Amino acid sequence: MVSLPKIFNEDWRNFFEVSHDGILVADSQGRIVYMNPAAERMEEVEKESILGRYAKELLEEGIYQVSVTVKVFQTKRKETVMQYKGGRQLVITGIPIFDGTSIKWVYINERDVTELNQIKQDEKNARMQLAQYKAELQRIQNNENKEMIIVTNSPKMKQNMELMKRLAPTETSILIEGESGVGKDVHARWIHNNSMRASKPYIKIDCGALSENLLESELFGYEEGAFTGARKHGKKGLAEEADGGTLFLDEIGELPLNLQTKLLRLVQEKAFIPVGGTEAKHVDIRIIAATNKDLKEMVKEKSFRQDLYYRLNVIPLKLPPLRERKEDLFNFIQHFLKVYNEKHGYRKKVSTTAVNALCSYSWPGNVRELSNIMERLVVVTPKALIESDDVLQAIPDYDGLKLKDILAANRSYEDAIARFEKEYFQHIMRESGTLKETAEAIGVSESTLKRKLKKYSLRPRDPHE
Repeated sequence: MVSLPKIFNEDWRNFFEVSHDGILVADSQGRIVYMNPAAERMEEVEKESILGRYAKELLEEGIYQVSVTVKVFQTKRKETVMQYKGGRQLVITGIPIFDGTSIKWVYINERDVTELNQIKQDEKNARMQLAQYKAELQRIQNNENKEMIIVTNSPKMKQNMELMKRLAPTETSILIEGESGVGKDVHARWIHNNSMRASKPYIKIDCGALSENLLESELFGYEEGAFTGARKHGKKGLAEEADGGTLFLDEIGELPLNLQTKLLRLVQEKAFIPVGGTEAKHVDIRIIAATNKDLKEMVKEKSFRQDLYYRLNVIPLKLPPLRERKEDLFNFIQHFLKVYNEKHGYRKKVSTTAVNALCSYSWPGNVRELSNIMERLVVVTPKALIESDDVLQAIPDYDGLKLKDILAANRSYEDAIARFEKEYFQHIMRESGTLKETAEAIGVSESTLKRKLKKYSLRPRDPHE
């Protein structure tokens, strides 16, 4: 170990030792001669591995990605860098101390800004989300195709649409239940757009996307000085932004119990107290909630308030998953094909075999997944006509029809066998080599394989793809 100089008296050393900021000192040669405990903690190193070594050497060995000490010697002025060390985000400042025109010492200060930056990022994300809410509201208000959702051939959905037509003009609270991706937000918007509040704001908040503290401040707003980093004049919450209109609470099952109590007052009295406030504010809003969870079971488990559940669940609206409304698949396919053709400037079409392949898929992600797959097919398919093998490539986990689906859809033996045979050859051709190799692998002649492929409008996979 290199002998290190005594650079300050004991009192100054004691001050540096108890500092919350990390402090290092380099001498005129760029050699680290002092490191306090805070710097060791932030960098998760022992000072014995740093002291006496040159900053340039530590940089070359990759111990530091950037060395503020080296930069100070290069520029001969104060330098500040942002670095990640030991899992922490640090602002590191190096200040040269001169002896005449030469640098005698470099004082390095390290400040941990991890938590501060996280608070700022949460605030930024919240502002961005609010801007998105407002932009989406404007888009919905200008949407000329508000009736698209009522185009359905599904008996379950026809019942739902009749119920929604009766509910829309009323002021009753509605709880929309259904799996992720079934279109709960779309249905809530339809109810709003066909209500007496259609010209007023429609505000959505995802209860599962924000931390409890941030969710409370976003929902109810906050007063000036409510917490560190709060805006000077406070901020309106989304409940207040929705005044006169509709507040849509998505994924209500994710709401923490503490906020459920405060939400209950909003539902019952249309009143709330902003974070850091003392006086209640009153709003005129209609509340629509949605969930993909079993709230009744959550009530039994005491993870959801029973009184809030009954207040929200005045009229339940259960949306069936896409696999239970296959009658609507063709309409959705044509709708999304039109939307994404216009969006990306294409004129793609979908073949009958591609439609059959899409209808045979189980759609675990529901309408949202169908929308994503249709955009993928429009963008990625290199030709004007989208075919069944394009569908298979666009859905990596495509599983086709299960046996129970085949049995449910086909009453005769011949129909069931034909349906299974088609699915079988679709599966085989996904991983096929040459026709000869494939025929040998499955134990049929090459001519038989060609005949089956022609029968089901399939083609062999290009080995160069």
